Order: sequence, then C-alpha cells, then structure tokens
Amino acid sequence: MKKKDFFIHHYDTPIQILKREFAYKISGRPNIMMSFKDLNLINPIIRAVTEAGYSKPTEIQYTAIPHILAGKDIIGCAQTGTGKTAAFAMPILQLLKKYTPDHKEIRTLILTPTRELAIQIEENFAVYSKYLPLSQLSVYGGVPAGGQLAALRKRVDILVATPGRLLDLVNQRHIDLSKIEIFVLDEADRMLDMGFINDVKKVLKLIPQKRQTLFFSATMPSGIRKFAETILNNPVEVTVTPVSSTAQTVKQSVYFVEKGDKTGLLIDLLQNENMRRSLVFTRTKHIANKLVQQLEGVGIFAAAIHGNKSQTARQNALDDFKAVRLKYW
Repeated sequence: MKKKDFFIHHYDTPIQILKREFAYKISGRPNIMMSFKDLNLINPIIRAVTEAGYSKPTEIQYTAIPHILAGKDIIGCAQTGTGKTAAFAMPILQLLKKYTPDHKEIRTLILTPTRELAIQIEENFAVYSKYLPLSQLSVYGGVPAGGQLAALRKRVDILVATPGRLLDLVNQRHIDLSKIEIFVLDEADRMLDMGFINDVKKVLKLIPQKRQTLFFSATMPSGIRKFAETILNNPVEVTVTPVSSTAQTVKQSVYFVEKGDKTGLLIDLLQNENMRRSLVFTRTKHIANKLVQQLEGVGIFAAAIHGNKSQTARQNALDDFKAVRLKYW
C-alpha cells in the first residue's frame, strides 16, 4: 500500500492518528495488531464479532473498514481467507444501523458468482448483526423460489444474490432495487470467468447511479481493472497480498506419481498425514464420484460436490464438512 492511501476520517482521535502514522512509518502498512475498537466500529458489532471468536482485525479489515465507513468506493484485491467478507460486512452494518424497522426497502445488494458463496456471506452477516435490528437474505438458483419469496415479503436490509436468480425475481416484480445505497461485487474475477458479465451489467442498470460501490477480486488482470473503472467513482485501492499468490497459511507440496498410483498415494496421505479435513479437486465430475467410492472402500468417509448434485445435496455436504461430520470433500 502506498503512503498516499493513508486515510484519516472524522471519527479518528489524535492518538489513533499517531498510532496509524507510526505503523506506516515502520512497516509501510497498517498495524494489524490493533483492535476492532480502533476502527471505530460500534459496540453491537464488536460484541458480535468477539463472541464469534474474532480477536484482532486482519490486514484487509484494518485497511478497508475506515474507507467504507467514510462512504468511499473500494477496489480490493484479496484472497479467500483474508477476512474480506467481514471487511465489507461490518462497516455496511454500521452504515445501515440508522434505519428503523419501519424501513423495509433493500439498501445493500451483494452480488456473488455462486450459491455457496451467497449462503456463506448471508451467514456471516447474521453473525455480525446479532445485536442489530437488521436482516439479511440470500437468493440463488438451483432451489425452488418459494422460500425466498416468503422471506422477501418481510423486511430485508441486505440482499445477497447470484445474478440469474436476482434478475428472474426482479423481472417478476418480487424485488425492487431502486433504493440500493451500497453495491458489492464480490469475487469479480470469477464472476466474469463464469460468463456473468452481461448479467452484472443488467443489474447495474437497475440500481441507482448515486451509490457506494465495493469491488473485490482475488486477482486483478487488466480486463477486471478496466471493468471496475467503469462502475467505481474515485475508488480507494486496497491490496493486501500479491496478485495470484498463495495465502501464508497454506503449505505447498508436489508429488510426482504415475496416474495409476495417484489414488493409493492420496489414501496414504489422508490416513497418515493427520489431516483433520481435506478438500480434493478432480478434473471431472465422474472422477469425483469414483474417488468417493474408492475412499469409502477403505473406510474414509467422503462426499462429492459438483454441478450435477442437487442444491440440497451440495448444501448437506457443505454443512457436514463445516461441522467436521465429514472430513474429506
């Protein structure tokens, strides 16, 4: 982060400003060992995240939250696992706390490329808003719309959506986006890779031009940056890791093995390397199903998740994996 990105907003006390300046002088980046209180988050949010086990803000949280609270547009390059969702969720909740239960319009729209990510973001918002009178909902395809429609009839402050289901519900007049104040485009690179660019452009035409836009992507190739520039207004750039780098918590190893020996090696690694939970990626859906059968044949409980599985089956597998009822996925 460049020195010009150092930011002071009107909530800062002189001590906080000095602490931030000192952090920049010695490291060139924010002091991520400071607390959530230093970010001027309100007590209900701090209480909720503390109960959820959060102790200190991550680098992207410390860097992005003050800008978002000040109403700035953001272009952020951050990997999964950096705390990105909380970096935009906590300040959004604080900005929306001014609305009473009498206000029933959707004020924040978060667009994501997949159902699983939409569900995860909704769950995160539910955790952070535990002590606030705000509500969130995710809408996505692959499941009947009845439950989502019933929820939409109630108050929804924050809507998390995949593009296709969102446009369907808008066209059916079940969703009104005319009061959106904050728009988040999450995992923009995946969104474009999956061919959603035209749907994203349609959504942009449905929301007010006067809004705060938060644009996040794990990578920032020139095409993504050019698209971001068309929808952002004088954004603050937040980059917490090198583009396409590996998270520090990931240990990388490579094994050279003949094709016919891969399954045996995998079984040996899973059984002998003390892996609490594991994700295994395969080239095709068929190979994924076959591998599950082979693992279960030696007593390793596993499940496959891919596009041919129903949303219910995918969600059950995800829930089991998160709850450690399922260790291999």
